[in-house]
Amino acid sequence: MQLFAYNPVGKPDALVVWVGVLGVNPPPTVSFEILGQAVSAQLLAPGFEPLGDEVCDARGVPLNYRALFVLPWPATGERFHITVRAANQQVTLTSRRPPVQLPDKAAASFNLLLSSCYYQPNDKSRALADLVKAIKPAPDFTVLAGDQVYLDLPSQQDLPLNANALAKTLGKKYQLNWFSNSAQQPGLADVLRHGPVLCVPDDHEFWNNYPLPQAQLNNTYCPQDRANWQRLANCLYERYQRSPAQVNGFFRQDIAPLSMLFLDGRTQRDSDGTQMFTAATHIAIEQWKQDLLTRKQQGQSAVGLLSSGQALLIETPGPWACKITDMEMPNYADFALITKALGELFAAGIPVIYITGDVHWGRIVEGKTARGNPLFYEVIASPSRLIDTNCVDQYKLAKNALHRLFGKGDDFPCHPAVCEIDDIKFSNLRLTIKHRQRGDHVALLRFHAIPGGIEFSVDYVCTEADETRRREYSKSCGPFKLTSL
Repeated sequence: MQLFAYNPVGKPDALVVWVGVLGVNPPPTVSFEILGQAVSAQLLAPGFEPLGDEVCDARGVPLNYRALFVLPWPATGERFHITVRAANQQVTLTSRRPPVQLPDKAAASFNLLLSSCYYQPNDKSRALADLVKAIKPAPDFTVLAGDQVYLDLPSQQDLPLNANALAKTLGKKYQLNWFSNSAQQPGLADVLRHGPVLCVPDDHEFWNNYPLPQAQLNNTYCPQDRANWQRLANCLYERYQRSPAQVNGFFRQDIAPLSMLFLDGRTQRDSDGTQMFTAATHIAIEQWKQDLLTRKQQGQSAVGLLSSGQALLIETPGPWACKITDMEMPNYADFALITKALGELFAAGIPVIYITGDVHWGRIVEGKTARGNPLFYEVIASPSRLIDTNCVDQYKLAKNALHRLFGKGDDFPCHPAVCEIDDIKFSNLRLTIKHRQRGDHVALLRFHAIPGGIEFSVDYVCTEADETRRREYSKSCGPFKLTSL
């Protein structure tokens, strides 16, 4: 049997623990300790469920399961350890209760780890998890902003059309990332075990440019095959990544004066550009905006943080690019709900931070009013481990080797260049790129409350295997100030 556990986000103010077991039936009894003391736990309905990978014994009985438990918060404001025991196995994870408000400058910062785009086959020489564990100050809240798995890669794989066989193939990729410690290989286990953790889905939780068919993926040619893949991938996402607090397509967490809204813009999106968010998410965007406006009207400082699985400041792909590469948020009609909400907030002098991944480069963009007041920052961190692109990578590496002969080589020849914003128009703000980040990396956002708003800094942590390169390309940016009063 293999055992893994982590702390996904919970709401309202709930300490949720995800427990997964592999290779056992029936699932064993689970017990918990917090700070060395046994605690009772509420098993959430429906209890242990199959993980969705169709791995069964000879009788057809599932062997891999997960369940969600709610535990009591301990009487501490510091990070604490949770020990999970099942059969003869045990694992340890950590958590910290989210504060009600941000600390002031005299106290330690509230720290949010932002990571995305993790391709496990390229995490061999120095494990990402080892580098994340060494980050100081330690994260208080972890956001995995999409592509926690790449179900459609490598592109040359011959994915089965049979639904059961496909479920096993896709499920194995989740096992490699979630149960990596028990398998003694690189993965996300040691990133996930430092909670609370919020997983935001993007296309590779399904396939590239989901839900549109892709020429390189024969399983997406036929509507029935796409429906099979969609059903299986969605089940795996729900069983591994989605917290009960995200069931309606969003997650809200307020740490005054910061109001954070995280959006699932992928699992329910259509293929014609009409809708990427659920109806409940439409309401949540409006409520988030209204709550921020109310705070300011009541004389309280208010700052928004918004997040989804794709970049906000991105050029709108044309009809052919939508089919071949990826439809972006501006391609969807309900993107107007976001731009409208942000426009109203900016008009009221309420600033917003947008955080995401997806694009395989990092960037900080600042948006100022005509009077020079900063009202907006976009922070992107991507990738934590870059994917392989057949033929293209080989060409780039050969070209770079030739350039190095003349002393003009690129340290990251397979990573794309950071996109510029010269042609981007956004809510009448003057946009400036404050930082460009290339190579594999994650970002740590450090927040403090200040009079009238917040101050934050962004530490880009290069996660390349080479230590010299990590030192050279790790960069601290800021502090940046955002005020509404």
